[in-house]
Amino acid sequence: MVGEILRKRREELGKDLREIAEISKIRYDYLKAIENEAFEKLPLEVYVKGYIREYAKILNIDPEVVINTYIQQTSPPQAEKKEAPLEEPAQRKHLKIRYVLLPFLLIIPFVFFLFSSNPKKSLLPSHPPETKEKNLSLMKKTHHVLEVFATDTTWLLVTIDGTQKKETLLKPGESEKWQADQNFSLKIGNAGGIKLVFDGKNLGPLGKKGQVIRLNLPEQNSTL
Repeated sequence: MVGEILRKRREELGKDLREIAEISKIRYDYLKAIENEAFEKLPLEVYVKGYIREYAKILNIDPEVVINTYIQQTSPPQAEKKEAPLEEPAQRKHLKIRYVLLPFLLIIPFVFFLFSSNPKKSLLPSHPPETKEKNLSLMKKTHHVLEVFATDTTWLLVTIDGTQKKETLLKPGESEKWQADQNFSLKIGNAGGIKLVFDGKNLGPLGKKGQVIRLNLPEQNSTL
């Protein structure tokens, strides 16, 4: 269990929980709730992983191991897998294979005739190297760059191109930088404690201290 892992490690290091609270800038009762696995006592569920990650770092424990333990502990049980459908009879499979292969067998002589009569021609159009270089340069120009600078302790969840997720807890003076081919989707736990620079442009004030917002870039659309 997450709480037991953190508590045992803290006791091995001979550290007091209030000492951990002072170092991490996380409230003592929040750390106590984590050790007791009373996650419902924390103010926002989005902060739980950030608190656990910061606590694990101070205790020199791999944060990802502890986070994975928390996810497995709190995730709902998966539904039982349905039984695989019965396989088709062998005779029906053979008939299907024949129907699929028959058109290919009829096309092969025709293709062979085309190649033998026109050996210099190719069925696939060739692209000159210049065109490929232009395409590569266009692809490189589509990259977006997002820089994050923390002025206060802030939890942040970034989704890159709708698939890759990055979660972090930044302290004042810390920063992060990511690249995306298409867009970023952000969930920020402290809008007043962070500064964003998107493609070299400072986005300015995002909200008040402690305000939770969502933000999509390049099309900026924040919500509470």
